[in-house]
Amino acid sequence: MKEQKVGDDSGQNRLTGVGPTSINALDCYLKTRGYRHSTRRAYLASMEHFCYWLKTRRYGDREINSNVVGIFLQEHLPVCHCPRPVQKGIKTVRAALNQFLLMRGQARVRRRVSHGTSTEIEGVIDRFDEYLQNVCGHSEATRWYHRRNAKAFLSWHFGDRPLNVARITAQSLCRFVTAKAGDYCPGSIGVLVYSLRTYMKFLQFTGHVTPSLAATIPRPPNWSAASLPRALNSKELSLFWSVFERSTPIGKRDYAMARCLADLGLRCYEVANIHLHDIDWRSGVLRLSRTKSRREETLPIPGTMGQAIVSYLRYGRPHTNSRAVFVHHRGPVGKAVRDSTVRGAVRRAFSRAGLAFSGTHILRNTFASRLLEGGATLKEIADLLRHGSIDTTKSYVKIDLQKLAHVAMPWPWRLS
Repeated sequence: MKEQKVGDDSGQNRLTGVGPTSINALDCYLKTRGYRHSTRRAYLASMEHFCYWLKTRRYGDREINSNVVGIFLQEHLPVCHCPRPVQKGIKTVRAALNQFLLMRGQARVRRRVSHGTSTEIEGVIDRFDEYLQNVCGHSEATRWYHRRNAKAFLSWHFGDRPLNVARITAQSLCRFVTAKAGDYCPGSIGVLVYSLRTYMKFLQFTGHVTPSLAATIPRPPNWSAASLPRALNSKELSLFWSVFERSTPIGKRDYAMARCLADLGLRCYEVANIHLHDIDWRSGVLRLSRTKSRREETLPIPGTMGQAIVSYLRYGRPHTNSRAVFVHHRGPVGKAVRDSTVRGAVRRAFSRAGLAFSGTHILRNTFASRLLEGGATLKEIADLLRHGSIDTTKSYVKIDLQKLAHVAMPWPWRLS
């Protein structure tokens, strides 16, 4: 039996001209990047839908770019009445068309996170992001939560009304923070206030508000020394390591990434950005070029972490031209992973182990607590964690209850 072409839905191709050419080219592109048959089928169905829409709008091949794709996603898909069968899932269609744009060497379509957010607000947030990057010098992670919080406030304040930042008042800022206070912990409220103050400073920088508006946002009290840093004990850590399937290539990769987090206290984006030339095997050190402080750091490679990376490189890592140590094993095969891949691997391991954790920072805390239990000084721990201030490292002293018991003063009153 002749094999049916991937992406043909009913045996009939409704396209002529650029449609079949684009679909066939995308199919070859996805095959070379290692996408599975089911994924390619969904992506090519999305591409067929897009080409059908291009034909009805009389777009030519040279006119296709990220702006045209954005119009299709934001304006056509929500009200689509194209003849069935068509692919309409926004996530699948956006992913497929982004691969099409990448194949053509064009920029991807920026994801619209908040459904219903106006184009006007999106434009303001884009300018705010440029300020955060070029003026403040913030990292992508910091810019992400500043954008998210500023967008949430603008959507809450203006809704469907025209956006006029001159109408933002101290009262509206306080009402927004108060409304969120019931759902957030004190630390998260502090982050929200920081984002709003940063956005007000941006509006001040661009001449839209007065300098005093940022100072009117209340900041809730948050005693950081009131709680203990949570770390995995020996039993939990052993259970965590036992759930990785180290007999499979993906299991070897995930285990090696988790070792980087727990054995050296690296952050997720630092693990994702480790390249082959960053590891000096003769000296046994790792060079980090993309750090939170934006300084190049050199750290010793622990034995267990080094063995896990070697095992992955020799027996698990797919053949690829990428210089990244950790790469994708499914489409796009061989492409460097992102921090979300590292985070997802750890979360899935926690779930398999039955441990009630979802964040990766607990592995960094575990690394610090094990150093402290082994007799390392605060200065040594601060250097390995790359803390900017030793005051940040002092919080880990509270974990070592055995040593604290030796310096505890006796209770002055006796029970009679």
